[in-house]
Amino acid sequence: MDEHEPARPKQKYWGLRTLGFLTVALVSVLVQSHVSSVLPFLGLVVGLTGATYCSYRGLKDFTWLPR
Repeated sequence: MDEHEPARPKQKYWGLRTLGFLTVALVSVLVQSHVSSVLPFLGLVVGLTGATYCSYRGLKDFTWLPR
C-alpha cells in the first residue's frame, strides 16, 4: 500500500447482520408456541425490523466499482 493512498474504510458486514436479525426472528417464532407472553412477538418485530434495515443499508452501500 502506497503511503499517499488513503486507507479504505472498514467494510461493514450487512449480510451477516441481516442473518443475525433473521435468526432472532426465527427463534422468536419457534419460542412463541411454548411461551405465552409478549416477548416472542417483540423479538419477531425487532428481528424483522433489524433485518429490513440491514438489507437496505447493504444494498445502499453495495458497489462493484473500486472507490
